[in-house]
Amino acid sequence: MLKMKGFFKKIIFFLCFISFSCRDSSELSNIDFTQYIDSNNLRIFGKEDVSSDFLNKVAQSYDAMLGEDQNIDQSMRSKYLQTSKDEHVYQRVGLEESFSKNEKYAHNSKVPRPYKHNCTDFIWQENKGGPRQINEVIEHLLHTVTNVILNLSYPNDWGYMNSSSRLRQATQEAIDKGVYDVSDYDEIKGDKEGYNKIITQEYAYWLILAEWNYFVISGNKQDGMTGNGEFTLGTSQEIEEQLPLGHELYVDYIEKILTEPDKKLIESLFK
Repeated sequence: MLKMKGFFKKIIFFLCFISFSCRDSSELSNIDFTQYIDSNNLRIFGKEDVSSDFLNKVAQSYDAMLGEDQNIDQSMRSKYLQTSKDEHVYQRVGLEESFSKNEKYAHNSKVPRPYKHNCTDFIWQENKGGPRQINEVIEHLLHTVTNVILNLSYPNDWGYMNSSSRLRQATQEAIDKGVYDVSDYDEIKGDKEGYNKIITQEYAYWLILAEWNYFVISGNKQDGMTGNGEFTLGTSQEIEEQLPLGHELYVDYIEKILTEPDKKLIESLFK
């Protein structure tokens, strides 16, 4: 157990006794999750080669998403937090360099019980900070928020397999209006569950990113538009004006449970 000073959280280490210096790429598939940190009822597991400093910064980013704000509905937030705890939701963090050398690095995803299936993507620690690293952290934390915790907390509105859910309807609104281009995911259309999961979690990420006006600091703004080729709207004003179903979903849930993390804080964490 390592106690961190100041605002740093407590990181728990287990089975951490193997040196990486002697490992070749074929051995990377054997690297386990050997540390974790808790933030707001979310357990964040780190692979053995992830730095404890980076794991702390991921936790601080999630803390920032759950700060206090005048729009917070405390009963909704309490339900969200309790669901995360009761359903043993967790976030995985790995080292991008290790994954790039051997993709089986991500296949070894065993975590201690009672944690099982309530997770989604990895967050990758990259070799430098900046907009790309900010995007990596914010995007995949939000995937966990929307695709896992909100889906479990409010399945009627956030269920990605429910064609009448507000999430599915808002996603379709953005597609129909030419705001959200899902053509990159055509190759997985044969997997109905996988397809619906991917297009809705990506939509929810873009929606929240735009509502937070985060496209610039996360490196997602392309020249000549506020958004990018996949999601063309990058500001909260545009979302409110052009995607009413999406904006209402944001106001009714995200704005009442999460807070927009301070941009200066996030940039300082991943500079």
